[in-house]
Formats: sequence, C-alpha cells, structure tokens
Amino acid sequence: MELQAGQVAEPALPQHVGAVAGRRQQRKTETRERLLNAASELFASRGFEETTYDDIASAARVARQTVFNYYPRKEDFVIAWGARRREEVARALASSAFAGEQAAARLALMMRVLANSYERSPAAGRVYTIAWVKWGGPILEEPILATQFAAVITEGQRTGEIRADVSAETAGQLIRAAYFDALWRWASPRRPEDAPSLFSDLLARLELVLTGLCVEPQREGIKQSMRLAQAIEAAPDTPKA
Repeated sequence: MELQAGQVAEPALPQHVGAVAGRRQQRKTETRERLLNAASELFASRGFEETTYDDIASAARVARQTVFNYYPRKEDFVIAWGARRREEVARALASSAFAGEQAAARLALMMRVLANSYERSPAAGRVYTIAWVKWGGPILEEPILATQFAAVITEGQRTGEIRADVSAETAGQLIRAAYFDALWRWASPRRPEDAPSLFSDLLARLELVLTGLCVEPQREGIKQSMRLAQAIEAAPDTPKA
C-alpha cells in the first residue's frame, strides 16, 4: 500500500509476536469453551439457579475469578449457549448439504440442525431454554436466527419458490417465532413423555408457515418434503455394519 504525504510507515511486528498472540487467543477460546461445557453439565444435573460460580470453577479446575472474567453474569452462559446453536446453523448453511436445495428443504434442514443441538443433550437444552426465557432473551437478544431464516426466504423469492409480495424480514421473524414456540413447549416440565420430538413439532409449524409463503405450484412439493422429513425422523436407526 502506498503512503500518502505526511504518513509514516509503522514497523511490522516480528513474526513470533503474532504467533504468541495467536496461541494466547487460542488458550482463551479453549478456556471459554471448557467453562461453558462444565457449566452446562452442572446446570443439567443440579439446575441453573442451584449451580454456583464456585461449582463451575471446581468442575473446570480454574479459579473462581477466572469464571467471572469470562462470564460476568450467569446469563452470559445462556448467551454463549445460544451462540453455539446459531454457529451450527451458519456452518450447516455453508456446507455442501445445503447446496442446490430449494428454500423449503433448506429451512427444514435448518430445523433439523437446531433440533439436533437440543435433543443430543436434552437436560441441558431444557435448562438453558427456560433460563433464556426467564432472562428475557426473546425480547433482549438480537434476532440473528430470524435474519438467517430471512436470507433463505430471500433466495427462495429470487428463484420463484416464495411469493414476491411478502417481506422476507417479516417471514424470518414469523419462522423464528414458530421455532421458539415449539422449543418452549418442548422444554416445559409438564410435557408428556409420549409427545412428538422437537423436530416433528418444528416441521409441523414450518409447513403451516410455508404453505402461506410459497407460490401455489410449490405447495404440494412442501407437503411432500415435510412428509419425507417426518418419515426419516420416524424410521428406526439403520444398524451399523
């Protein structure tokens, strides 16, 4: 880059300085993840309110102040948990599994990723969901997930799958609301043991929303896609060779 008159070139940092900074950042990231994992296990086994910072520090084998340095408030664990879910969706959207899929299928795959992130650790997922609602997350948190949904809707409008006369932003917010409705009901302590899976509830809501959003020729395809996803969900696991 050429310097303008009066500018002085800043000396380049030695290569080892950058390497040291990179390792320091990696250690910070690893500590943050270790603390979140330790807290998640404790929240699932003891409860969110019942778990103390001393408990988390002991489980993660760090000083109590270290926990406060990374997570000053208990709500910060909830925020970090939610960020993990959104990062999983972002990685999935960028993966080859989503390439070339229609908007309805991409949204269904997003719901699969989100459901997996909770159902693989249901005790922690329920604790975090309830804590997130009590904290006021639905109102206070940035609607990043709605933006991710809206991006798929916008692409569907570009390809002619989704009606052009609807707001992609509003549609994304509507799908987000439907997602959280299913999630809250799944996390309820009063949920019957024989209730449908979280993914099944998400698909049912997604189908209703998409039926109104999609152009007429696409609506039968939506129903077929949802039925296929439900059939895959209900099928027994294939035995491993």
